[in-house]
Amino acid sequence: MAKKHEYSHTTVHHHHDGSHTIHHHHREDPKKDMEHAVMDHDSMMDSMQQHLGGGAGEPAAEAMEAGAPGAAPPPAGGM
Repeated sequence: MAKKHEYSHTTVHHHHDGSHTIHHHHREDPKKDMEHAVMDHDSMMDSMQQHLGGGAGEPAAEAMEAGAPGAAPPPAGGM
């Protein structure tokens, strides 16, 4: 079961130095929006997992490492 969260959508701003600003938009109250900065792509993905959660079973990164069926390979060349 997916983690229930209070956000309707998330905006990610990609910066030239490789950092990102993540803005989680609260479903009902903009005063409860959460915005924070992360230094790199891995930190961005960790933040998304932490704040929005994943589906049932293993988190996506662990499933890929375990070679789970249907796990997508990492993107070539990065961002």
